[in-house]
Amino acid sequence: MIRIALLLCLGLLVFVASLVMTLPAAHAWQWFGNQLPVQAHGLRGTVWNGEAAGVIVEGNQIEAVRWTLEPRALLGGELRYRLQGRLDDGALRAVANSNRHGELRLEDVRFDADAANLVRRFSTQPLPVGVHGRIDGYFNRIELDAAGMPTAVDGIINWHGGAISVGETYRLGDYAVRLRSDNGRINGEVATIDATLRVDGDFRLEVDGTVTGEVIYQTLDGIHPDMVQGLQFLGIPEPQAENRISFEGNINNPAGFQGYLQ
Repeated sequence: MIRIALLLCLGLLVFVASLVMTLPAAHAWQWFGNQLPVQAHGLRGTVWNGEAAGVIVEGNQIEAVRWTLEPRALLGGELRYRLQGRLDDGALRAVANSNRHGELRLEDVRFDADAANLVRRFSTQPLPVGVHGRIDGYFNRIELDAAGMPTAVDGIINWHGGAISVGETYRLGDYAVRLRSDNGRINGEVATIDATLRVDGDFRLEVDGTVTGEVIYQTLDGIHPDMVQGLQFLGIPEPQAENRISFEGNINNPAGFQGYLQ
């Protein structure tokens, strides 16, 4: 009798799990989507395997998002998905899981995109200069609360073939930024990889968007003469020397940043 009862229970569990996993994605989103810090549209497929025409995170849309459930994670009581999507002419991949509080955790996040398109997506105001090149990144983890705000970050962003334009385009080079979170604050380290303008230093980003930091600016071989004159115009009398500059501002107002030569 006990054996029959166990088999019946197991059969019922398999039946319920099958119903859940074959549930159309659009129906599942109507029931549970309001618990996640994202929006989605154009849903097709099932909870197990499907796609969305677009997913909006913090006002930014990722297109052609596809997901696949990781079955092994179910044994540990987790819902984990492998995700991939399109960022304009670039791509995004990640492993994601969410809890019942609506918090979202992303792991093994990889992306690449055109720098100009990426900056345009995430800038709340136009930048005073054009940004060019290619940006890619890898994050070991990104955690978002129910409102979509980052609570934990650990990763690196690379800027390849970096250049800026102010009428004319000026080549800068390759840079890397290391990001780590600490008690709600994001700490960053900037490193010059191969460039005509050295920019090395660190900064701190607060929850409200306030940024403070210190960097070393120094022109290197191959720098365009106009860049040297531009730095002198900005208050750096000897751009060829190591110039230590402290700065402050808010990412929601890029034009309001101020720097102080030490």
